[in-house]
Amino acid sequence: MAAAPPSKNPLIPPEFIRARSQGLAYCRHFSVCRRKSVPPTLLHHRRAQLVSRIVELQQALAQAERALNCDDLTELLNRRGFRRACDAPADSMPAVLSCVMIDLDGFKAINDNLGHCAGDAVLTRFAGALKRRLRPRDIVARLGGDEFALLLADAKSQEAEHILKRIQRDLQHNLDTALAGPLQFSAGIAAKKPDEFLAQALARADAALLRAKKQGKNRIVRATAPTPCRNDAG
Repeated sequence: MAAAPPSKNPLIPPEFIRARSQGLAYCRHFSVCRRKSVPPTLLHHRRAQLVSRIVELQQALAQAERALNCDDLTELLNRRGFRRACDAPADSMPAVLSCVMIDLDGFKAINDNLGHCAGDAVLTRFAGALKRRLRPRDIVARLGGDEFALLLADAKSQEAEHILKRIQRDLQHNLDTALAGPLQFSAGIAAKKPDEFLAQALARADAALLRAKKQGKNRIVRATAPTPCRNDAG
């Protein structure tokens, strides 16, 4: 038998080097490399433990994501969650999209006169009205305070206005006994143009909301068309 090639590591015996050079699975002679047979019941138990742990981690991750992106009070998206939804790839957005900005009318007076608990109840009630009337593919968010934002998929400005008017009627027919009158809101609508960034459409909706509040509140105002870019070259 040929002599084993010299080993650079004095801890490795020459027999192992010779067996490896001859393609032999010499490590099976060492107890550290022996494969121990594991009972099937133990394997099943360990596999079940691993699956259970993975499910727990997935649930914890989902809860953390929800805490970051959702409003605790209304269970709508918060400002961070709304921004994340707006940052979705352009090709994932519907071709027809209406942006809506909403403010509740007289909300500060509700907080000042009836207390923050009453204000929280009003916000929760309004969020419930939005959920009932809007569709699963629509994006609904509470940006903070009494400010809400909607992205209505496959809805032109006229259809978006009809949806908001239905919400207004719902609020008028379901009076809040704690308020002197029905809960009211003002809204601005901007239909996103094909060559327009989403942020620009949201800005136009916000400007329309300001006009609605200046006109007497409890109004829905459509935004003006975006100003076309001027080309002064040449």
